[in-house]
Amino acid sequence: MTAVTHAAVGGAIGALGIGGSPGSFLLGFAAHAPLDLVPHWDIRNRWIDTALTVGGLGALLLWTGPSPVFWGACGGALPDLEHLLPLRRKLLPFHGERHGRALGRLHAATQGFLLIACVLCIAWVSGKG
Repeated sequence: MTAVTHAAVGGAIGALGIGGSPGSFLLGFAAHAPLDLVPHWDIRNRWIDTALTVGGLGALLLWTGPSPVFWGACGGALPDLEHLLPLRRKLLPFHGERHGRALGRLHAATQGFLLIACVLCIAWVSGKG
C-alpha cells in the first residue's frame, strides 16, 4: 500500500470530523494497520512514494488548511516513515512478515478502489458530491 493511499484513507476519516484535528490524526494513524492487512503491492522506491505523499499533503494543506482532513491524512501516512529508516526489524508490528501479501496484477485495482472510495467519501461528507 502506498503512503498516498494511507493518506487518502486518513483524509476521508478526517472528513468525518470526529474529535477535531487531534481525533482525526489518531483515527488516521489507527486506520493504517487494517489497510496493511489488505493484500497489496508496495512501491520499491520508498523515496518516490515519500515525495508523492509529501507533495499530496502539501497540496491538501493549501486546499483545506490545517483541517481535520489534513491531519487525518498525516496520521494515515505517518507510519510509513519507518520504511525510510535503515532498520533490521520494523518498529510497528503491522509492517512485519505478513505485511500485505502481494496480489500481483490486482494490486493496482485494490489500491485504486480504495483511493476512489476515499475521494468519494470526502466529497460526500464535505457536501461537494
